[in-house]
Amino acid sequence: MDSYAPPVPTPHPAPEAHPPAACLNCGQPLHDQFCARCGQAAATHRITLGHWLHDIPHSIWHVDRGLPYTLKQMLRRPGATLRNYLAGQRAPYFRPLSYLLLITGLITLCYVVLRLRPYNVADPAVPPALRAVQERFLAFFSKYINWFAVLLLPLSAGVLRLFLRRARYNYAEYITIACFVTGTFHFFALLALPFLYLLNGTRGGQQLMMGVLLVSFGYKTWAYASLLEPFGLSTFGRYLRGLAATLSTYFITLAAALTILVLVNRKEFTALVRQKTAPAVAHPR
Repeated sequence: MDSYAPPVPTPHPAPEAHPPAACLNCGQPLHDQFCARCGQAAATHRITLGHWLHDIPHSIWHVDRGLPYTLKQMLRRPGATLRNYLAGQRAPYFRPLSYLLLITGLITLCYVVLRLRPYNVADPAVPPALRAVQERFLAFFSKYINWFAVLLLPLSAGVLRLFLRRARYNYAEYITIACFVTGTFHFFALLALPFLYLLNGTRGGQQLMMGVLLVSFGYKTWAYASLLEPFGLSTFGRYLRGLAATLSTYFITLAAALTILVLVNRKEFTALVRQKTAPAVAHPR
């Protein structure tokens, strides 16, 4: 009799990877590329070095859209961008507070690391005592500029609500407008920092920053005026309200900065006041 030989099993190909039937984050059944409950992508993959190299620029800049896209739109068409965001078109844009803090944080980093001085340190008309006051204020302001920008938002929003009230946004929406416009306003200062580094502590550097301030004034006025385009105002009326909002927010910022200047140098100012108000001592003949 012939001996029986069992059949040799043929190897099966490895099964293809399929997306899970439920979200790996929250367990919600999946019906699309993203979870309807928490937003996590349905397709996940093992973390590798290639994943990190791909993810780093996206995490920092949201290169696909995010920060560059928001900045581009705020520079090209600020009014339409703000109206779209407030109307609910928010997915393509960077979050407003993150937008402001990231740009402002980059300015802070440059000022601290490069020891930038936006004024003429060799000006003979400024006495040494006043120069020391400037240095203490700059050191404090450079360290806490992010907090300063955030604390000014409620005041700025109140001013915007007053002068841009024709748009009929609520107070929180004016805070959002202030975040986006102020962040873009700070971007102009960020662009000027490489040139300020070359002119650091000189009269030319001081003039450069004054020029940046004027350009930023023009941008803010245009941004606020363009926000009001659909609300039945003439061009003159829109720009008049935009200019009033810009000047008012500037004076609020200036008043807050002067208050910080006095608080940081309170000992010096107290001594100066006492010196000015002390009665003159009569000298014997």
